[in-house]
Amino acid sequence: IMSSYEPGKAEVEPDEATKKLDDEAAAEAPPEDLASFWEVFSFGSGPRKNLCLAFGFISAVVTGCVFPAMAFFFSQVFEDLGSSTDQDGFLKAIREVAYVFMVLGVVAFSFMTLQSCLFETAAGIMTLDFRTKWFRALLRQDLAYYDIKDVSGTATIISSNALKYKKGVGRKCGEAVQFTITFFGGLGYAFWSSWRASLVVLAVAPFMVLSGLFLTKMNQSQTSRANASYAEAGSIVYTTVSSIRTILSLNAPGLMIDKFRDATLRAYEGAAGVVHVVGLANGSIMGAFLLAYIAITLYGSFLLYDNVRKTGCDPSGTLEGYLEGAKTCSPAGVDVFGALMGITFGAAVLPQVTVAVEAFTGARSAIVPALAAMSRKVGDEGDASSSKKEEAKEAATDDQRRGSVAALPTYEIDSSSDTGEKPRDVYGALEFQNVSFAYPTRMETNVFDGFSLTMEAGKTVALVGPSGSGKSTSVQ
Repeated sequence: IMSSYEPGKAEVEPDEATKKLDDEAAAEAPPEDLASFWEVFSFGSGPRKNLCLAFGFISAVVTGCVFPAMAFFFSQVFEDLGSSTDQDGFLKAIREVAYVFMVLGVVAFSFMTLQSCLFETAAGIMTLDFRTKWFRALLRQDLAYYDIKDVSGTATIISSNALKYKKGVGRKCGEAVQFTITFFGGLGYAFWSSWRASLVVLAVAPFMVLSGLFLTKMNQSQTSRANASYAEAGSIVYTTVSSIRTILSLNAPGLMIDKFRDATLRAYEGAAGVVHVVGLANGSIMGAFLLAYIAITLYGSFLLYDNVRKTGCDPSGTLEGYLEGAKTCSPAGVDVFGALMGITFGAAVLPQVTVAVEAFTGARSAIVPALAAMSRKVGDEGDASSSKKEEAKEAATDDQRRGSVAALPTYEIDSSSDTGEKPRDVYGALEFQNVSFAYPTRMETNVFDGFSLTMEAGKTVALVGPSGSGKSTSVQ
């Protein structure tokens, strides 16, 4: 503790060789393992979870259809508004449109609420089962598992991975279904209205998608940077309060205040430094939508003008049936506007699809270490063959520098199992006869090398020796 409070103490920078080894290890790192779709939803049981997922998916599909339906009715509104006010059905049509939008609002509100509640309920059930099974699997592992695996932060890993898992299978999972339906529904309606106008708007859609994705990523990175900075400040506060006697004895309150101020200042500078970038992202979204409106206005006007000039058709679509010989243009103004609305709604939700899929991928990644512990059964051989042990010994030093993890040996003892022999009384001498032993992570170093010891029944034996001489190992 005293060394960490020495003012002016220089931090040791890693040398070039270490940096090179770290870079090589990062480049050679295998791709991150992902659990299967079935494994993600394998946690939790019972009709409540299954019903929540089933009705949650149905609600997400219905919610996803709301926006394509809105695009359809929005385009129809302009046809109704463009009709003559002298017609008897004008006010009736307007009232019907108003009622339709009221119904759509009620449907969207009801099913989006159901979607969120059902998916969050199912996610809570699955996350609780996930935590419980993972913790139970960790408790039944043998000592070789804890020697190889870095379990110093197991509690934190379980908590953080459980949060990632819940986020991926909860509300974000429902949003992935909802926005995917909206995207394809919007595109389908747009091409059904006018495929030529849709292609023009679709050429502008990448700008809308990229600007929306840019804004989403900026907000996420801003939040993560702020959390990291404030987490550092919180760590300083916790360390100071928990070691207040040491802080006072070293006369270090001023130093801790300076560290806290630096941490909070970094949080402020990180938040203020990206404000202009977030503003640029918001402006980019508006600019992309205006660009789409410009493109559809110019090309749509050209289509309508060309049709009117060649055929004399009605671009509004309101005269057919009222004026003899009047024909509606193809595409009409309603179709051009429908293509714009369909592509716009579809492109607007595509960044949300990306975010939801990313969250679900995070859930698939979060459960991998849990599945590895749960699937380990007694008799699993792992990679404990003699040839691999020799390879591990030869490469142990280099592997330790690179931070690699040794292979698990054969799983022989399950502490949670109730099978096997159960003697009523255990009495007799304990004896080691020429025992040689090395931990899987330190194959090049023998803890025991020809170790022999006899402990008579009823006698007390004290094991004395320097650290690392095998005292705890012999007891284990």
